[in-house]
Amino acid sequence: MKGMIMGAESNLKIKFSSEYPKLHGQTSAKLLAVEDIRVDKDTPKELIEYDTTKSDGTQYALKTGNYIQLVFLGNLGIPFCTIRSKRNRYTEDKGAYYCSLIGQTFDIAILEAIA
Repeated sequence: MKGMIMGAESNLKIKFSSEYPKLHGQTSAKLLAVEDIRVDKDTPKELIEYDTTKSDGTQYALKTGNYIQLVFLGNLGIPFCTIRSKRNRYTEDKGAYYCSLIGQTFDIAILEAIA
């Protein structure tokens, strides 16, 4: 099946530092879209709260800047998105990297659960 990677065969992982309500306990998700997004004072408060609020009620702080928004469809059929930095020390353009993976299935890894 072209474009499909089953969870057990996939090395693709989308990592989260903690459990987030938006994930609804899903364990894998298909990447549907990648969008550029700017986070600043004009970014809707509802989007920031949705994206950054952890299950314990604390929030992950997003600094003003350019990001990418990844849109997924989870294994329970529940969509979610996550805002990620546009660059890191390994790749200059994470947007292009993730665009090349649209349609692929990622395992969802909760890092605090692994630690």
